[in-house]
Formats: sequence, C-alpha cells, structure tokens
Amino acid sequence: MVNSKDFAFKVNKQTPTEGSLPPAYGTVIDCRPASGKRGRSEKEVKSRQVRLTRVPDPEGVDSKRRKRETQDSINDDGTATASKEFSVGAMSTASASTASAEQPPVVRKSQPAPTKFRRGTVLKKQVDLDSWFTILRFSDPAQLLEMRTRIVSCYRFLRDNPMLWKHSRDHFYDDTLPDPPSELSEFQYAHLRHGHGCMSCHTKSTRKTYWAFLRRWCKTCLHSRIIKEHDVLGMLKEANEEHMLDLLKCLPVAIFDSWDNYVGVGPGNTHPQKNVYILGDVEKLLEEYARERDENPATWHAECRVWMGEKEKVMQERHGFARKMELWEDHARQSKSSDFQEKKTARKRYFKEKAAELTPPISEKELQLCPSYRRAVVIPKMPNMLSWSQLKPKVEKEAADVRARCTTPDSRRLPDPLSLARDRVQHHLPFFSQPSSGTNTPSTDPFF
Repeated sequence: MVNSKDFAFKVNKQTPTEGSLPPAYGTVIDCRPASGKRGRSEKEVKSRQVRLTRVPDPEGVDSKRRKRETQDSINDDGTATASKEFSVGAMSTASASTASAEQPPVVRKSQPAPTKFRRGTVLKKQVDLDSWFTILRFSDPAQLLEMRTRIVSCYRFLRDNPMLWKHSRDHFYDDTLPDPPSELSEFQYAHLRHGHGCMSCHTKSTRKTYWAFLRRWCKTCLHSRIIKEHDVLGMLKEANEEHMLDLLKCLPVAIFDSWDNYVGVGPGNTHPQKNVYILGDVEKLLEEYARERDENPATWHAECRVWMGEKEKVMQERHGFARKMELWEDHARQSKSSDFQEKKTARKRYFKEKAAELTPPISEKELQLCPSYRRAVVIPKMPNMLSWSQLKPKVEKEAADVRARCTTPDSRRLPDPLSLARDRVQHHLPFFSQPSSGTNTPSTDPFF
C-alpha cells in the first residue's frame, strides 16, 4: 500500500518471461493534493482495507510464479485479474463470495495493556525469582543489605542465596575486595563492611569495624571488653594450663598504641605497642579447652596438639584476612581523598576562569575574599555550568562589596603605621606631636 502525499510517480507493467509481449503501457499515480476550486470541493479519500480475490491463471499458459495458497493475488494497478472465458464482474463477485464462505473473518485477540506501577497497588503478574537473581547481582552490596533489613519479601530470598552477595561484591568492586574467611558468612561479611551502628549498645553513628575481632563497636564498648596480654597470661596461670603460649596463638589479637587507640591486627613486637585480646574470647577458649579435656582425659594429651593446631589455623586465616581488609580500606581511603582533592582543584580552576570572563572581571584575590567562593571550592564535585550559575550572582555581589570596602575608608580601622611614618617623613614632620602643656588646645597635626 502506498501512502504518500505531494508526489507523482509512474508504475510500469512487469515484463512476462514467456509468451508474446503485450503492448507497453504505464499508470501514473498522482498523490498530490488538488488545488484551486477543485481542491476546495474535493475531499481526500481515506484508505480502507479491501478483501483481495483469487483469480486462476489463463488456460494453456504455464505460470512459473510462486504458488500462493493462503494469500490472494492482485495486480499492480490494484484490480483483480479475470480469465479470458469469464467476464470481470462475474468472476470478482464469485471469488469474493467463495472467499468469504471458505475463510471466516479472523478475530484478533486484544493484547493486554502494559503494567502500570502505582503506589499502593499490588501487581497481578509477579516477577520470577530468576529475574530477581539476575537484577540483584548487579546491585550494590550496601543496597542489598538495606533491602534485606527493610523489605520483608526480600529477606528470605537474600538469606537463601549467599552466592548473590558474592556476585554483587565482585561486580561492584571489580574483584578487589578480599573474600571472607571461613568463619564468616556472606551476609555477616556484608553487614560488617557496609552496615553501621554499634553491635553492643546499638549506637547509630558507629561505623568503625575492628577486623581483628570481626566486630563493629563504639569506642566505649571496645575498651570495656578488651584485656591486655599480661592479664591473659595471669588467667592462664590460674587455670594451671601447660600450653599457655600455644593457647595465646588460638586467640584473636589486636595492637593498641600507648594512647589506647586501635592500630591494627596483631601481634605486635615493638615496645610502645601492646597486644590486646577480648575477654569473652579468652573465657570461651578456656571453657572449650576444659570441656574437651574432661571428655577425653585418657587421650587428651595426644589430641591436644591437634585441637590447638586447628584453632591456630583458623586464627591465622582471620589475621590474614584482617590485614588484607585494613590495607584495602587504607588504599580506598587514599584514592578517595586524592579524587576529592582533584575535584576541588578543578572547581577552583573552573571558577577562576569563569570569574575572569565577567564584566568587570573578578581577580583571584577578590575571589579569595568572597565567602561563597570559599564554601564552593571545598565541595568534592566536578564543576559544571549549573554550579557556576548558582555561584555567579553571589560572587558578583560579594566582589562588589569587597571593592566598595577597599575604596571607602573605614573610620573604625586604625591607620597603617608604616604608611603613616612614610607620609610624616615626606612632609618633614616629627613622628609624635608634642603640644604645649599650658594650653588645652588640640593638636593641629593632620595625621592625629
């Protein structure tokens, strides 16, 4: 179907492959709208769908065209082809009645409308779990943690799919974040890395995770639970344990400085640093040791080394993971700081260039005296035209005030002593005026 306006083109009949050539002819289809008086009276004919007729080939002529069993044939000029033996009107009427009798009209099923998302309306068609797995694996682990905590429908799904957390972590951090140790699940790892709040007193502002202990505590809770190394040795001596030094290797240890600040994972060997343990871990280890010894008193002497070796292996894995995490956090903190500094430098350079293009231009010294400029350059974001359009009216007003203060003398401001002395020397005046003591007349010195 041709639906074109303002064009006129010519259609020629296709040349047959066999038989005598028919006389050449052509049809000109004029799609241009009528103009003048004829155009006012005539209306544009609207296109409509017409059922096509099936016309058999003429007798004695073998047609090499492709057979069309389900579609009707039609000529290029839009009229049905009639046989030589039948008239055009009779054949078209008979074909139309036959086609209508053989092929009933096809009833198209209405397509369902697309889903409209509205607040408070439950969706009729739910998304399958495989699609959710594919979607959430490209999400931020912090977002998954928030969804698990706040959305009830996501709690079970995120709890029962630990590999989803791993895919999310690898995609978001490009496989740079260390894998968790065997004693941590994927959710616990994400909670320590991206969560906030003290795990003891639930202070919301706490974000520091002590990877040596695998805990996130506030400073008060940390100092209330730690115990120094010589106190741990005293507890082991009271329990009459033979393997005191070996049991120390089975405990998580951290290094504190002389100001009782956390330095990193231990053990430390330097004099100012001191090894610190968790009191609960020491008590738990002693209870487990005593229980294993009482259950197998005959074979405990031989099994003791194996039991402590497994504990030491777990602690070595934890300490190795803690060191990797602390190095990763230091590197991320430094890269973030350098990135912020680059953005602040770019903002300074961009705002200086834009201020120099104003009329009148604003110099760098005048910009430094504008409070809005000083507040804008400490924002760690790349500059753009929007940020400059917000800063421009503020800077122009503040720069005008700076120029006015510089040109208008302030009565409250004291004179500069160096400029005052220079002017007095130029006028051959003494540095200090000495009026006569007999009179109370004020000094006529113009500089005082």
